[in-house]
Formats: sequence, structure tokens, C-alpha cells
Amino acid sequence: MISRRALLSLAAAGMAAPRFAFAQSSDGVIEIRAMKLEGQVLDAGQPGTELWSYGPTWPQPILRARQGQEFVARFVNELDATLSLHWYGVRGPAEMMSLRIAPGDANAFECRFTPPDAGTFWLGPIADVSRQREMGLYAMLIVEESEPLSSLVEVPLVLDDWKLDDEGRIDDDFDDIEEAIAQGRLGNWFTVNGGYRPRIEVPRGRIARLRMLNTANVRTIGVQFKGADPWIAALDGQPIRPVKVGTGPLLLAPGQRADLLLAESADEVILALDLFEDVVEIAYIERVGDGTASLPDDFMLPLNPLPPDIDVKAARKVPFVIEGGAKGGLKSATYGGEKLDIRALLERNLAWAFNGTASLAADPWQTFNLGEVVLLDVENRTAFAQPLHIHGHVWREVERAGKPIVDGPWRDTAVIPPKTSAKLVMRFDNPGDWALQSTIAERIDTGLITAFRVSESA
Repeated sequence: MISRRALLSLAAAGMAAPRFAFAQSSDGVIEIRAMKLEGQVLDAGQPGTELWSYGPTWPQPILRARQGQEFVARFVNELDATLSLHWYGVRGPAEMMSLRIAPGDANAFECRFTPPDAGTFWLGPIADVSRQREMGLYAMLIVEESEPLSSLVEVPLVLDDWKLDDEGRIDDDFDDIEEAIAQGRLGNWFTVNGGYRPRIEVPRGRIARLRMLNTANVRTIGVQFKGADPWIAALDGQPIRPVKVGTGPLLLAPGQRADLLLAESADEVILALDLFEDVVEIAYIERVGDGTASLPDDFMLPLNPLPPDIDVKAARKVPFVIEGGAKGGLKSATYGGEKLDIRALLERNLAWAFNGTASLAADPWQTFNLGEVVLLDVENRTAFAQPLHIHGHVWREVERAGKPIVDGPWRDTAVIPPKTSAKLVMRFDNPGDWALQSTIAERIDTGLITAFRVSESA
């Protein structure tokens, strides 16, 4: 059976946003060292929280690369357990996009790839996800454009919720099957860039590029902006023609990203979390200095080298069924080559399935030819919205609930509403072994991940 192990052997006060860099050797290699530390997640003066980090500081530094230039990182695992990590959204080579790093300096792994796309991406776990993501083991990856956009001021905004007690300790019940069957692990404490209600200074005469990433285990974060109406300029790292956020909240499912452009604004812009029954302020952007900034009418971020126009009618149609969870209709599924009823699945801490299979199977779910165009016909039979992430590729949603979607954006994560069907079109142009997964931590751990293969030859 392709276990997690087999799949991951695919690779043997000022600016409150993180500005510091990872350690870098004389030959330009960035060191990413997974370790335990204590960080300030609660308000200043409150107890610290035991966390896991990719370096000795909290909040974690931002990883940076440049489009078209080689990025080299050396991973060292100081934790007790083997790490299985993935570069979410990066369309790099298969053998470098999912990593398995055993504990100890002797097992250090050097990761090399040249990112084809500029944009906002991230590094996070794909096994034992509920625990590792909740402990803080994630980092934003900014791939800067090949030609720097010096007119924009970078403001990374990493959003999270945490399940904490009054002393700042993280609830360690990560194997709660009842929680996994339901929504997942909802937090009760909200942070931006690892801290409580940070204040972020931005020069008044510059356009701010707000790079937003949702790292919560399950919560879809709805952000409201008071004092400004930013432009959405990119989704999941892929540029779009800018559109205003408007009066409603900007919704980001776990793992989704958005690049926003903030030009004219009030002296203070408040970022608030829309909790439906309440609104909670989570960060503040303060304009400092003099000057004015406005967005040109025709402004658009440079496009990435995405697949050319796709003939949807000529695409091969492939069904994809999601089942499981509370009231999700899952009666049985295959696991480890054996068909198990729901009771036996729950005994193995499994509660969800793709195409009748819980978690990874012995063989890839599908093999696609290099360059093949596919229409993924998704049927969400569950009672929950399902965010789906595809490794190494991007797709466009072209239909939802039988209604066509015109000019939908290229993304790597699509959200399928409960009891709803959707169609996603993509071109498989990146050879190797990949995965398609949920981005909700507890659902990955309890069944919602599958493998597929893109053959080397067309």
C-alpha cells in the first residue's frame, strides 16, 4: 500500500509582520531547522506557549525566493517524529515538492527547485497534520517576481486560530475522532503573524501588498477591512485582474491565499474576523509619514506561465466523489486493500473517503498522460464544505451545481459546498507522483488524501 511514508518518498512594534530571514550559509543555502520553542501567542505579559517552529524565533521568519532562480534549503529535524512536508501551491519538480525528513542532523535533506511562478505560497505538513499545524509548524513562502515590483510595500499576514487554555497551553487532544467527523479542530484564540492584535506600520505614500495566508486547521477565515477597501490582485499566488473586496468579508479556507493591494486608506485600517455571531478585531495597519498612493487603472500583477487556453469540451471527464463525516453517507470504504465498514474505519481513526478509498492506497488513484486535459467532476456528498488542494498543478472551476462559471481564476485550492457538485478543469503538465487532498487538517489525517501520477511521456 502507498502509505504516507511511500508517498512522501517522492523525495528521499514597527512592522509587526516578520522581516527577519532564515539562517543562510555562505553558499546561499537557507537552513530550515524544525524545533520546539516558547512563543508569545497570548497578549504581552501573559504566559508563553510551547510551539514547534522552523527556526529559533517566533513568529517564524518568512521564506523568500525569486521566480526563475534556484531556491536551496537545507532541512534539519530536531523534533522527535519524522516530518512529512509539502510546498503548497508551488509547481516545482515532484521529487522536491513533498519532503520526508527523519529526526537528527545526520538525516538533513537539501531541497532544490526553481519556482516557475511568482506569488504567495507556503510550507506545511501533510501527515500528522492536526498536531503539527496546530503547534505552529508552517511558514509563508514569498516568491518574488523575476523583475522586482519596487512600487509595492510587502506586508505578510499569516492568519491562524489556536485551541488554548487560559495559561496559553495548546489542547493536546489531536486524535479526537468525534472532532474529525464534525467540523474539525476550531480554535478560540486568533493571531496574525503569530501574535495577538499586531500593529503594522505602512508608509502613507506607498501601495501596500497584503499577502494573506490562512493556516487554521479547519476555520474558513472571513476578514473584514474597516477604513479601506483593498483590491484583490492574486488568489493562491496566481494574479487576477484586480477587484475590490467590497462590503462582505474576504473568505479564505485553510491553505488559501490572497494578495491584496491597499492604496488610499484611513490613518488606521482595522482587520476584523467575521464570526457570523460576532466580529473580532485581529490586526491594525497604521499609515505613517506623508504622501498619497493610488492604483493605476490598468494595474495588474505580472501573469505566471500558466497552461494555455483549454478546450473544456475536449477534456477527459473523471469522476471524483467525497464522502464521510457526520451525515456524510459513508457506509464503507477501502483501506489497505480491504473493504471495511464504517465501524471498522472509525476503529482505525478513519472517517472520510475519496472515491470509496480512505487515505492512500497501494496504487495511484489515476494515471494521467503528460499534457492531458482533464475535467474533474467533483461530487461532495458530505454535509460540510470541502476545500480541495491539488499538488504541483493549478485548476479552474468551470461549473458549480450545474451552472457554468465564466473566466474563473486559476487556483490550487477549490472549495466545494456541501451536497454540491462542481467541475474543475486542468492540464497535467508536471510529471511525477502527486497528491490531491483536503486542506482541513483533521480530514487529511482521517482519510481525505489520495495519490495520482502524471506519466513522463505524452
